[in-house]
Formats: sequence, C-alpha cells, structure tokens
Amino acid sequence: MRSVFVGILILMHVIVPLAGAAGEPSTVEGRDTQIDVIGLNQYTVHRGEQIEVLFTLHNRGDQADTFNFDLVEPVDNLTITGLPLSKTLESGYLRQVKFNLSADLDAGYDVYNLSILFTSLNDANWNQTETFQVRVTPYSNLNFGTTGVSSFIVSPNTRTSVAMNITNNATLDDDVTFNLYTVSGWNWGWTMNSTDGPNAYETVQKDTASYIYLWVDVPSVIDGSPLYNNGPRFQISAVSGIDGGIVQWSFDMLMNEFKNASIDQVGEDAVIEPGGVERVSIDVRNTGNSPNYLNITLEAIDAQGDVIPDIPNFDRIATDGWTMALFGGLEENILQPNESRTIKIAFQAPLDYSSEIDIRLRVFAGGAIQNTRTVDIGASIGWERSGSVELRTDACQSLLPSESCSADVEVYNGGNAVDSFEYSIKQVPEFVSAQLVQSTTELQPGEYMNLTLIEITANASALAFEIGEIVVETYLLNTDTTVGISRIPVKIAPVIRWNFTEIIEETDSNGRLSIAMTLRNEGNTADGLIVQLQSSHSTPMSFLPPKIAVYEEGVEYPRSFEVSGIPIGYNFTVRAWIDLPQDQPSNGTVWVNTTVRSQFQPNTEFVHTSKGDYTGVPWQDEVETEALDVLGMISTGFSVLKAWSLMIGAILVSGVVIYKSIVARNQRTAEQMEMDALNQPKPQEAVGDWMNKFAPSEQETVQDSTVKVHPEHFKQAFQRRSGAYKEASAPVDASLTKAATTVLEHHSSNDLRSSADSLLADIKVGSHPTRELETLAIQTPPSQVEPIIPVQPRKMSQPIDDDLDI
Repeated sequence: MRSVFVGILILMHVIVPLAGAAGEPSTVEGRDTQIDVIGLNQYTVHRGEQIEVLFTLHNRGDQADTFNFDLVEPVDNLTITGLPLSKTLESGYLRQVKFNLSADLDAGYDVYNLSILFTSLNDANWNQTETFQVRVTPYSNLNFGTTGVSSFIVSPNTRTSVAMNITNNATLDDDVTFNLYTVSGWNWGWTMNSTDGPNAYETVQKDTASYIYLWVDVPSVIDGSPLYNNGPRFQISAVSGIDGGIVQWSFDMLMNEFKNASIDQVGEDAVIEPGGVERVSIDVRNTGNSPNYLNITLEAIDAQGDVIPDIPNFDRIATDGWTMALFGGLEENILQPNESRTIKIAFQAPLDYSSEIDIRLRVFAGGAIQNTRTVDIGASIGWERSGSVELRTDACQSLLPSESCSADVEVYNGGNAVDSFEYSIKQVPEFVSAQLVQSTTELQPGEYMNLTLIEITANASALAFEIGEIVVETYLLNTDTTVGISRIPVKIAPVIRWNFTEIIEETDSNGRLSIAMTLRNEGNTADGLIVQLQSSHSTPMSFLPPKIAVYEEGVEYPRSFEVSGIPIGYNFTVRAWIDLPQDQPSNGTVWVNTTVRSQFQPNTEFVHTSKGDYTGVPWQDEVETEALDVLGMISTGFSVLKAWSLMIGAILVSGVVIYKSIVARNQRTAEQMEMDALNQPKPQEAVGDWMNKFAPSEQETVQDSTVKVHPEHFKQAFQRRSGAYKEASAPVDASLTKAATTVLEHHSSNDLRSSADSLLADIKVGSHPTRELETLAIQTPPSQVEPIIPVQPRKMSQPIDDDLDI
C-alpha cells in the first residue's frame, strides 16, 4: 500500500508540470530595432582620386541583427564601389565598415549629397537613411618656411615671441586654420587678428606668403627644472580650407643654463652647556638646472645682525670666547640639479654660565655670487641645574643618651655644568641635637658623591623609645630651588641601669636572717624587676613582696616575684627572710643568693649573696644533764622509796623546779644582754677607717658564673643609706617577771617529769633523733650556692628610703 502511494506522488510530480506547459500559448515579444551610424559626415575627394569612406555601426537593439545598406540614388561624376553591404551585429556591439568613393576627371568642383538606406533582416518594417556630403576640390599646397623641428634657446622667467611664415602654392586662395599643441604647462597665445581659443585664422592668397605669430612664457627654473638645454615641444598645424589638407611645424624651447642655490632646512638654535659643543644641521641644495658646486662660508655678525668687518668670512670663526666651525661643506664636490647636502655648524661655548652668539651662513652656486643665500643661526649657553640627594645610612635608630651618630647621603649633580649644593637643617627633635658636617658640596656634571652630612647627639636626659626625624633640605647654591629632602629617623635606645643604693642584713635572736635591698632605677625608661631567692640549705625562707608584685598564687612562702612599671629615678626595696637551721649537728653558714633581673634585659643578672651563721645542736643553750646517773638514780630511788618515798619525792620535785627556774632566768639574762649590746649606740668612726669593717672575710668562697655586684659598690651603698632597725623593747617590770617566773617554774616541773618519762622511753627503744637532724643538714651542703659578697649584718633601726615600699 505504501509503495502504491509513493508511486502516485511521483507520477503527480511528473504529470502536473507537463500539463501546465501544454496549457500555456507560445508567444514572441516584439523587440525594437535601433542602430547608430557613426562617422558618416563629409568627405573630400579630388578629381581622378579614390578614397575610402569609413564609418561605424552600433547595434543598440535587444538582439542580434543583420543590417543591409546601399546607396539610395547614384550621383553623376561620383562612383561608389563596395555597396550594397550586409553586416551582422550582436546586441550592443560596434563594427566598422567601409566602401570606396571616387571622382571622375571631369567632375565639377562642388559639394554633393549622398544617402545610404539601412534595413534589418529581423524587422522587415524597419529602415533608416543616413546622408553625408562629398566635396570635390582641387589640391591645396601650403608650406611652412622651414621643415622638421626647430629649436630655440630661452631664458627662464621671460616671455618669448615666435613667428613663422607659410606660403600658399595652390591655385586658389586658402582660408587656413591654425592650432597649437603641447604637452607642457607653459602659457602661450596667438598674436594674430583672428583667433578663437586655441585656433587662429588667416586667409592666404594664392602664390603668396603669410606669417603666424605667437608668444610663450618661459617659467623660472624651480628645483632644477627645466634642466639646462631641455624644454617642451610645441606643434603648429595649418588646416587648408580648400581640401582640409594639413601641414605641421614643430619647435622646441630649450632652457638656458641657470645657476642657483638654496638653504632649505635649518635646525633650531643651539642651547649648549657651559664649555660644551653643539652642532646645528642645515640642508643646502643646488637649485640650478645644471651640475654645479656650492660655495659655503661663515660670516661673523653682532647681536643686531650687522656684519663685523674685522673678521673675514671663513669656515671657522672665533670671537667672544665662542668658536664656530663648518663641517660637511664638501665644496669641491659637484651637486646635480636639485641635489641637496646636509652641513653642520658646530658651536663651542666658553666656560661661562650665561652667553649667546649669532653667526651667518652664506651659500651661493659657483658662478652665481649674485644669488647668494644667507641664514642666521644662534647659540646660547643653557645652564641646567638639577640634582638629587638620597639617604644612604640609617644608624641613628638605636641611639643611647649622650651617644652620637652620623648620617651619610649620596648627592648627584644632574645638571650640565659644575654646580654646588648647600644644606639646611629644618627640623630637629627636642631630645637630640644636630650639626651639619659640611654646609656645601661642589660636583662635576653627572658626578655622584657619598658624604657624611650630619652628626646627631642624643641628650643625656633623653628617654627611651623617643622617636622623631631630622629633616635636612638640599638646595642649589644661592637659590631657593630644593633638590631633595633627607628625613633621618632617630630613636632613643633603652638604658637598663639599676643601682643598689642600700643593702641591710640582720639576724634576730630567733635565728631569722632578714635582708633589705634598695635598688634605684637610673636608666632612661620605666622598667620592671624579676627577683628570685635561693639558699644553700633547705630551710624556710620567703620574700615579703609588695602589693604591686606578681607571684605564684597559693604559695605561702614565695621565693620569686615580678614587679613592673618602676618609673625612672624611683627606689624599690626587696625584702626577704631566712630561718637559720636550728637542728644541725655542727656549726655552719647559710648562703643566700638574691638574683635581680631587668624585665627589658632578663639575660643580665644582678646577684647579691648574703650569709648567716648558725649554731649546731650541741652548742645550743639547753638544760645540762651531765652529772646525773639515771640508772643509779633509778636503783637508788627504788631503795630510798621504800623508806623515804614520800620525802624524797617531794625534795626531788622541788629541786627540779628550782633548777629549771634558774636556767630560764640565766637564758633571759643572756638574751637581754644581747639585745642591750645590739641597741648600744655605735662609737664615732674616723672618716678614713669606715671602709675597714667592710673588709672581705678570709673564708674561701666559690665564684659564681653569673653577673655579680662588686663588693666596693655594696659597701658604698651600705654607707650612703643605712637601713631602719626596729627599736628594742623596754625592760619588763620586776614584779611581772617574778610572777611569770613562778608560773614558769610550775610548768617547768611538769615538763621535766614529762621529759624524763620520754627520755626513759627513748632509752628503752634505742633511737637517736640527733642523727636525723644531721642527715637533713648534710643533704644540702653549703657549697651548692656560691656566696657572692659576705655582708656584715647591720641594725635596721633607721627607715629605708623606698618609693615603692609597702
């Protein structure tokens, strides 16, 4: 089914176009026939002469056509051959056709009209007739006075008149038409009675001669043209009025030699650095019409342009310190017409900062001095002043008080002559002083110089971290023209200086060593301290830090603390205490190092070493039991108890109580004597002997590797400022002492019994508590902390001058 449908579609496409074509009628559109006949006008023929008649056909119709043409009617005494003709032309095409025409020997001198009929092969109804004239005339005979080509030598920029004769040798008078043809652009014209634009008319009688007259304007020689012995050609044609015969005559106008020169292009006036050389380029040209050389010289003139008579013209002139010279003249070399050459005039300036000069250049072609060309060229000294300055060193950004530094700069002369530069300080911070090392510098053009410009000194009272800049301006000498501004940054470096103004040490009756050290911030910035306490023995010790101190929270006995922001010139007192050992088996010395470090420079340590002597247990003031035989007493006691138990017990108890009371009284008496000795006023010391008490001890000490304070400094500090000691308490009233003694004796008797019981129990066990104390003391030998300076303890009766003591 599908194949049937496809077949029907194909059949419909084939049949339908055929049916449409069969239904339309066959028609041919009519087309117009057109033809142009060109050149069929008038012809001249002599008796017995045959000529060709040429003309052109142009088919302007829409289709190709065949045209037939023939003479309509013959003319007597004229014979036409070659007609009829038939020519086929495509649409739009041209075709030239011809036929022959001749006059009989007896034909009359007259004008005859002939017609040609044109028909079309495609269009039988179309025809076209063209008419032309045939003139039968005798022969003309015109002759110019000369034959060939004539030549005339002319001068530039002149009007030249030309005359030529012409002769009519015919048998009839001839009305001659003259015209002139030339390819040049020179102006010309007729000098005749009858003219019409480019044509002139003259009737020449038979067998007579007549003249023609014209003029030609010879132009100037421009850019070497017209060349010497060269010029345009002019052609004069004489057309005979008898038979249209033409005779011609030609003449050339050759240019005479013309010599000239020109100065075409001149460079700008020279601006020269002092003592420098500059050249100005000038283009000269041979503008004559023949090869020639140029004469080039320099002429000295003054500022008004007048010639200086005493200086001859030459190619090198020196005047007023200036020297001018000509380069590239090459006067002996020939230049062709319109050929140019570039020359240079060199100016050498004197070593002045201001001057100017003018010079005149003279140029003329050889043999034409009357055509001399001149131009004035000037030169002047242009002093260009410029430069730069650049900071090269930056060594003043860590300047200590009273210390000096310098700043180096690089100065450059960017001008074109030797120049000087001067310097001026425009800004100096208050904490420094500045002084120029040199005030002026002279440099050659293009020279660089490194120099120390300024010396800067910090004030002794300058504070740390003060910053600023010193501004130095560089000028061209004797002008307000700034070459550059140098900004030298300055910064004061911190000075960390702590002075131990006073050190006081004291050991009280309870075996506690108290230390008070006063330090003064003598640097140039607020500083802080990091303080540490170390001891050679394991014993209770602690700082007494002020409220502004920072130390470890929750520590009962701080051994280090830190304090910040201590102003310049303020005192700060470090206080500490150390309990001297009371349980050592032998006498010894406790060495205590107090280390102070600056917060700004924690690597630098100030170490003060204190010492305190302690007494071993055997040498301490305790109850003596040397005559008591405990075993004997026990054995005897048992014996006596049997008889005298009650009495002996009462006496024994009373004796012990009395003995303890006496020992306690002796101990208090010794302490009182010691306190009285401490509070006793010191005798006046001689001025020269006060240093003796600070003499170092002969005890061997081990030097510490850390930084230490010299003993002499500590001694001087002790002498300048003495510490404040507490006032000794007043003696106790005797009645109160007696009452206290009674109470103590009662308690002592009880304690004695308890001690005896404890002693007896220890004997039975066999323990020795003293060994533990000795072992504890041996664990920390005194050599572990190196003593720095043994200090003689002093009383603290006087108050210490401490700005931050709390």
